[in-house]
Amino acid sequence: MILVIAEKPSVARSIAAVLGVSENKGGYMQNDKYIISWCVGHLIHLANPEAYGTRYAEKPWKFENLPIMPTEWQFEIDTSTKSQFDILKELMFRSDVTEIVCATDAGREGECIFRYVYNYANCHKPVKRLWTSSLEESAIKQAFSNLKPDSDYDNLFAAGLARAKADWLIGMNATRLFSVRYRSHLNIGRVQTPLLAMVVDRNFKVTNFIKEKFYTVDLDCGYFIASSARIDDYKTAYDLYAICNGKQAVITNIQRDKKTANPPKLYDLTTLQREANRMCGYTAQQTLDYTQSLYEQKLVTYPRTDSQYITDDMEQTALDTIDKVCQCFSIFSGYVIYPDVKRCINNAKVSDHHAIIPTQEIIGANIAALPDGERNVLALIAGRLLLAAAEPHIYESVKITVCSEQHEFYASGKTIIKQGYKTLEKAVKENFKKTKSSDKPEEQVFQNPTVEFFDSVPAKLSEHFTAPPKQYTEDTLLSAMETAGNNDYVEGSDVEKKGLGTPATRAGIIEKLVKGQYIVRDGRNILPTEKGINLIKVVPEEIKSPKMTADWETSLQNIEKGSASADDFMRNITDFTSNLVNTYSSVDTSTFNFSRPSIGICPKCGKKIVSYPKSYSCESGKDGCGFVIWKTVAGKEISQTQAEKLLSKGKTDLIKGFTAKSGKSFDAHLKLNKSTFAVEFEFENKGGKRR
Repeated sequence: MILVIAEKPSVARSIAAVLGVSENKGGYMQNDKYIISWCVGHLIHLANPEAYGTRYAEKPWKFENLPIMPTEWQFEIDTSTKSQFDILKELMFRSDVTEIVCATDAGREGECIFRYVYNYANCHKPVKRLWTSSLEESAIKQAFSNLKPDSDYDNLFAAGLARAKADWLIGMNATRLFSVRYRSHLNIGRVQTPLLAMVVDRNFKVTNFIKEKFYTVDLDCGYFIASSARIDDYKTAYDLYAICNGKQAVITNIQRDKKTANPPKLYDLTTLQREANRMCGYTAQQTLDYTQSLYEQKLVTYPRTDSQYITDDMEQTALDTIDKVCQCFSIFSGYVIYPDVKRCINNAKVSDHHAIIPTQEIIGANIAALPDGERNVLALIAGRLLLAAAEPHIYESVKITVCSEQHEFYASGKTIIKQGYKTLEKAVKENFKKTKSSDKPEEQVFQNPTVEFFDSVPAKLSEHFTAPPKQYTEDTLLSAMETAGNNDYVEGSDVEKKGLGTPATRAGIIEKLVKGQYIVRDGRNILPTEKGINLIKVVPEEIKSPKMTADWETSLQNIEKGSASADDFMRNITDFTSNLVNTYSSVDTSTFNFSRPSIGICPKCGKKIVSYPKSYSCESGKDGCGFVIWKTVAGKEISQTQAEKLLSKGKTDLIKGFTAKSGKSFDAHLKLNKSTFAVEFEFENKGGKRR
């Protein structure tokens, strides 16, 4: 018998369907050749500090109990899933099981999930590795025909284990160290703290920005506007306006530069999360959850990828999938598409997994029956496949110089030669009703400008202000995470720049900061709290800089390649941790000020409503008046802005995307019942606007 161990029950069922395994035994499935079971994420994890001695369980924490440096690392069973571990262990030691297939997700994390269980059970039976990016039947069959010894992935596991140990050492020691130093519980993490520092820094730049006034003089030349250079002085600007208003003007120069804009690449997870945030307002975690569900339904390929390309052996598959996308999605009907899939192929830029694309299973799926979130994300992924294979957008960049009264004015724009993918891109955006205007002025489009004389041109004196940088949204924060620390990599090294976190972990890191009340969502903006700002004030630069991640990632990739030692990496981490503890093991007399932000007045008792991890509640607490506005209602996150409106006006704006128990999505206001002080739904029309 061959024991196949998947990462999740849903993946196990997909593999079972391909292998003809249908007999359910409770915790596993079986036929006469295969036993298929599963982990449930991490069944085994690195043990908590208490496992290394009772002194580490002491509260409050003390400097003298630091650093915590395990000499022999211990692991623990996750108590919530111990029963599944027991099943796996029993299956591993069954006398009729002669071989094990590791079928967890293909990557560092998946390898660790399997190996932790295998090693903790002290199993020594031979293991082979299943490596696939798709749960389609054809992909699973191909992967089973190409099984490799799991020992081929020893370096991958070594890198994953080293990262887990290093994160443990920094997180456990730094959290306790700075919590004692500043007499307040502070969560410190190798990735989350630099991320928080980025949010704090951006907020500082926005809130401390001093806007500057400046002017331009604009000439209305009929089919385009030509503007002067920036003028800081009002009198100078007014004098120019007075001189040129209604006077003659002539085009003195037209500069043309033919350009080609290539279509966007296929989605990796982070790019998909960014786009779903822009188009649909989904958080990174929501997008990951929707995409994971689509993957488990065999409708898209593996989501936790950092590649935006496919391999050359997938060319025909991509062409066939494009045909099926056009059949399944009416928004793409009527567009003539001549796909060039070769543009999407780059073997060198596909490591563990290729880009996210739909599978051919979509042709038989009831897409209309999918929940809104899953259907929208599937449409985005399908549309991106068509866009990536579409024709380039070709245009001329045009710069026009106009002279009036011996002063020069300038206009820039474009002359479109071939729309290419832009036509299809417009259809995708319109499908998601992306009507929010860009802050950048729309580029002027010229048909065929020529040198021309204007007899009388009206002028306008325009007042402008310099604009501050924008607060982070989930979209722009994910983008910043992708590139954070990239300048800290050694130039010319054979190392892929990874940024902060991985595609699989970035959403969770953001959510962890939200849950810890270090950042908050204000509409689509992400802002630091007072607690978050204070934390970044007190932690040292080496903890809040993304340079540490760049250094780690260089070492971890070299461990994967077999060109660096995991032991050497860990020695560096233990030295860093020891130095950190030695440097900061003293109480800082400055107070770590933190008070929960007040968002309004309690309608029930008149005290303050403050923000807690899961609610906006009365400061009187559960033994007081008990008034509460939950931060998540019917699956929808309620922003602080909407909670404030509910308190001040008795009603929120129309909030879109609540989820009923039936799974259907609906839109509604939240309204305060003035008699019971309960928070209730108010619909735009009877029964609500259900979609």
